[in-house]
Amino acid sequence: MPRSKSSTTVHIADESRAPMVPIIFSLFISFIMTLPRVTGASGFIGSHVVDELLRQGYSVRGAVRSKNVSRISKSYESFGERFTTTVIEDLATSDLSEAIKGVDAIIHVASPLANAGSPEVILETAVSGTTRVLEAALAADVKKLVITASMASLISLNDFWRDIRINETVRGCVQPGATSLTVYSVSKALADRAAGDFKRDHPEFDITTIHPSYVFGPTGTGQVYNSVATGTNLYIYELIAGPAGRPVRGYNRNNGTPPLNVDVRDVARAHVLALKLPPSDTPKRFILSTSTFTWTEAIKYIAEVRPDLKARLPVITDNEPAIGPSVKLDTSATDNVLGLKNYVKWQDTVLDTINDLLRIEKQLAAQ
Repeated sequence: MPRSKSSTTVHIADESRAPMVPIIFSLFISFIMTLPRVTGASGFIGSHVVDELLRQGYSVRGAVRSKNVSRISKSYESFGERFTTTVIEDLATSDLSEAIKGVDAIIHVASPLANAGSPEVILETAVSGTTRVLEAALAADVKKLVITASMASLISLNDFWRDIRINETVRGCVQPGATSLTVYSVSKALADRAAGDFKRDHPEFDITTIHPSYVFGPTGTGQVYNSVATGTNLYIYELIAGPAGRPVRGYNRNNGTPPLNVDVRDVARAHVLALKLPPSDTPKRFILSTSTFTWTEAIKYIAEVRPDLKARLPVITDNEPAIGPSVKLDTSATDNVLGLKNYVKWQDTVLDTINDLLRIEKQLAAQ
């Protein structure tokens, strides 16, 4: 889709500058990053950030719940001392001071999903998690932070199906009387606001927020899972899981899923690129959204490249309702300032995710 030029101006980092090395906390999925050692995590986006950091030569220490330590450690045992773990049971209540001692950068990804509890619990967890990480950073004088936000922190779910253009300056989702369908976007918006307020009160801190659209992709190396699919990957799994002869699930206001998406591996690359940006007087905000494929297109592609799965796919009648206009996301700052290029093609995202879900099906069935 056409992209408008952004007015945001931030100088690109000097590539000769020594890279930072992070610590990553995985509770709901959150990261705290260090110099010269990085931490890793067990969540969907978090595990991919760890993978990308290791790929680029960083050392990683994963701060995770005690029940996940052995599974994560085994996943990364081939990296030897480049990957270690430390236990943080609960980001909202645990003492973070020891975990971030000596670090010089923080990546915070943790936030509850829409079905993780009551609206009150989701809102409190999302905001307090971000606030506690920011307070810990302040106490430890860790001035560089990268925070995973969402396109939902910029726009109300009700606006997903409007023909409007959204950039990093829009904040339309904090509305009074939010329903359960919008509570996730409101939680992300309030956490985003907390980061903005912190930056205003502490301008010497360097904060970047990453705002992806719907994130799809295969699991990361250290991702801990107990079911075939969770979160947004449930949409991909529904393409091959369901009663025979079922119709194609469409995009509409009722399920709130416009055809906007990004591969999780590109989201991970964006987090690592954000570490390399120089400090800015204002928060740096980047929207990630790379393709607009439809479920019908995805089904046809799967049938072509995996004909053995045709019996598991929804039935295309060619009478599917037309997809209405949806919001347009301005990613020009991501392209031109963050420097994220060479996105994963949607076909690779779909196929890699399907193949990975089939692997997990087989693995869990054998347990």
